[in-house]
Amino acid sequence: MPDALYKYMSVDTARQVLTSGTLRWSSPELLGDPWFISHDAELGFDHLMVNKAMLNTAVSMLFTRDIPAGNKDHPLYKAICRWRLEDRFKDEAEAWEALSELLAPTPDTLQQKLAKIASGWQELVSNSRVTCFSDSPKEMQSWMQYADKFGGLVMRFERKGTIADPKPVEYSVQRQHLTTVREQVNDLVGIERAMVEDKFESKLLSKGKHLSHEREWRCIRLMDEQDLDCGEDVQDWYMDEPIPTDSMTAVYLGFKMPPELVNEIAQLVKTSYPDTAIYKSKPVEEQFDLEFRKFIPVAAT
Repeated sequence: MPDALYKYMSVDTARQVLTSGTLRWSSPELLGDPWFISHDAELGFDHLMVNKAMLNTAVSMLFTRDIPAGNKDHPLYKAICRWRLEDRFKDEAEAWEALSELLAPTPDTLQQKLAKIASGWQELVSNSRVTCFSDSPKEMQSWMQYADKFGGLVMRFERKGTIADPKPVEYSVQRQHLTTVREQVNDLVGIERAMVEDKFESKLLSKGKHLSHEREWRCIRLMDEQDLDCGEDVQDWYMDEPIPTDSMTAVYLGFKMPPELVNEIAQLVKTSYPDTAIYKSKPVEEQFDLEFRKFIPVAAT
C-alpha cells in the first residue's frame, strides 16, 4: 500500500481542481480504456451455445480416460461419475441423446442466468465512481500522456477520507471478459463454480500489460442509485467530490511548464492550499529521470 497517491494532470484540469477544491470521480465507462468491458457489452454467445457446449463436455467426461477434478456433491458431476462406473452408455451417440433429454430444462434457466449477469454488470458500471492515481511522481510515460508532455503537473495526496483505501490495478496480457462459454460450462457440469458476480470488482481493476508503467491505483465507490445525480447519458456518469481536508501535501510542476503558468498555478496552490509544498521538476543530467526542487512562488503584486 503506497504512503501517498499521485495524480497526473494538465494545467487546465489543475485549474479546475484548485479552484473548485474537488476531484472528479467517474464511471469506469468514462476512463478512456478501449479494452474495458462496456456497461452494455454483448456476451458474444447465447444460452443455446452454452447448452450445446455443456452437452459436449458432459459426454466427453463420460468417455475420457481421466475425469477432470470437480465438485463431487454437484448433481451432474456426481451422476457422470456414477455412469462411468456403471458403463451406462455404450457410445457417445447414446450418451448425447440421453443427456439432451435429461438436461432439456437447462436452456431456460441458463438464459435467465446470463441475463442476470449482464444486468448486474450494467448496474455496477453505471453506479460505480472511480478516481485514479499512480504510486510515483516519476513515471515518464504518465508525464507525457496525462500531464501535457511535462508541461502539466502532479499532485500528491495522502490517503485520507474517501481515498484512504486504494486498490492496485492488475496488468495482464489476458483480456477480461464478462464471462465465457467455458466458464459457464465448467459451472454447469460441476468442474468449477463460475462466481461471475463475485469477480466484478476485479474487472474494474484490470488493464493491459502494455500500460503497467502507469503503476495505477484506483479508489472505487459503489453508489446507491438515489445518491447519483445523473441521467441516462453516459457522459454524465461522474461526480466532483471535495478533496479530503489536508490531503493534498505537494504539487510537482513539469519542467516544460511556461514561466507564466508556473506562477499562476503556484499562486492558485498557495491561495487554496497554503500548507501544500510546491516543487519544480528538473531533468537529471544524462539520465531519463527527474529531480524535484522546492519552489517559492513570487508574491502577486
